[in-house]
Amino acid sequence: MKIIRGINHLKNTNSNSVVSIGNFDGIHLGHQKLLSYVCKVGEKYKILTTIILFEPQPLEFLRKENIPSRLTSFHDKIKYISLWKIDQILCIKFNDYFSSLSAKDFIIKILINKLHIKFIVIGNDFRFGFQRNGNVKFLKKLGKKHNFKVILIQTYYQNNIKISSTNIRKLLSEDKIELSNSFLGHPFSISGKVIHGNAIGRTIGYPTANILLNNNLSITNGVYAVKIRCFFNKKFLGISNIKNKNNYVHKKRLLEVHLFNQNINLYGEKIEVFIYKKIRNEFIFHSKDELKNQISKDVEIVKNYFKINQKILT
Repeated sequence: MKIIRGINHLKNTNSNSVVSIGNFDGIHLGHQKLLSYVCKVGEKYKILTTIILFEPQPLEFLRKENIPSRLTSFHDKIKYISLWKIDQILCIKFNDYFSSLSAKDFIIKILINKLHIKFIVIGNDFRFGFQRNGNVKFLKKLGKKHNFKVILIQTYYQNNIKISSTNIRKLLSEDKIELSNSFLGHPFSISGKVIHGNAIGRTIGYPTANILLNNNLSITNGVYAVKIRCFFNKKFLGISNIKNKNNYVHKKRLLEVHLFNQNINLYGEKIEVFIYKKIRNEFIFHSKDELKNQISKDVEIVKNYFKINQKILT
């Protein structure tokens, strides 16, 4: 899979193409349906498959505050999309120029002139272009004129709830982890590089690997049942705590994760923490003994939840 960073690096392709466009934040079941259909069309007509992403995401650029939290980093989006047979990802830098580009100019200058689209696969609520003036009706009108077909994928519902990045963020903020994971079609995860912590966990027999988090994250503080991926896709069971970091400079949150039956040096390593279930909210402890006793109880709850004692998961 080829990754093209920016319109300036997009050369005229020699192939017709099928395209889908969006933030793809979370790569949830709705996104997966889009990706599967793009691949199906590409394979049937032997044409190039292209996914168009935006960095930063449009609302991150347009809003000064109340920016929606991300479900998936750009790096993790690429990882998930690579599971499908997509030929290339075009990552467009969302800036003043692009935000002022009309829907018509976007279609003609990029999709038609550069990508030679024959099909565009979108959700039925898709909007694009300057002030989101482009819609499905407008796309179909241009499609007839420029000889490309618009394929609509209907909105995905589960439990009478629309599967969307917005609703998944809401579920995470309400501690409905298992339901949000069912909407995603995979466990919600947090990736990051392990940093040095205050080593309190090590002094009470529960050493942790720590990741510094951005405050703009839907998941709430507290203790979670998790699995950790590191070292060439090895997976381990563990327990994680998300809390506020006592640092007036950074003013961020911290994810601490303890691996069961393991003593691995992860400092400086990139790890991915998969969140499965919330065990409890954040508590304030008045002594190390009180903390140790509660962690011991939490660990038993998590082990019972997983019902597995294996060190490494397949």
